[in-house]
Amino acid sequence: MLKSIAGLAAGLGLMALTAGAYAAAPASSGEFTASKVTCLEYTNGLGENSSNKMQSDISRIWVMGYLAGYYKASMNLQFTEDAAEAAKIGDLMLQRCRDSPQASILVVAMKALATEPHQLPSSVTADFTPGKFTCGEFVDAKGGASNAAAKADLAELWGFGFIQGYKNVAQADMEIPITVKPQLLGAVQRSCGNNRATLFMDLTALVAEKVKLN
Repeated sequence: MLKSIAGLAAGLGLMALTAGAYAAAPASSGEFTASKVTCLEYTNGLGENSSNKMQSDISRIWVMGYLAGYYKASMNLQFTEDAAEAAKIGDLMLQRCRDSPQASILVVAMKALATEPHQLPSSVTADFTPGKFTCGEFVDAKGGASNAAAKADLAELWGFGFIQGYKNVAQADMEIPITVKPQLLGAVQRSCGNNRATLFMDLTALVAEKVKLN
């Protein structure tokens, strides 16, 4: 469970959180949980007309966040704009999932993808480029119209995967419960409000560095 998010430097404006002061919000029935989605479900949803396509798209976004966080903590994060190079990680994910159809998305990301560094696509979706997406854009999207709010939701999904990957470098096999996602991303949002020019990714890395879990 979440023990605490230690206070960052005063300039970041991030207050310390504790499990006692902030009760973890319950996960909604539709909340994505990487440890509960199997590779078979992921591969079955890849078809354009598949009823599970949205879940497969969400799985891919989460995995891209996970790997970015893992590589960031390992100091070997690299993005690429080369289409052929960017496609390699997606192809590898598909291959590993076909090798282990009953494995969860979390296990594949943790055990089969993050073990070696790979260049990641610079753009996760057409509207979300982690290396350019600022805290100001995130805060504005959170308070914007439905299409903007959807972009913020996407960033939070990626960000939650990022924090999971970041923490797994030092705490292998640890899974962050989905119930603490509101606390973690809420901390990012509050700090982003005071640091609009900072990249969303960099602020998320600072929160990931300070969060204490057991």
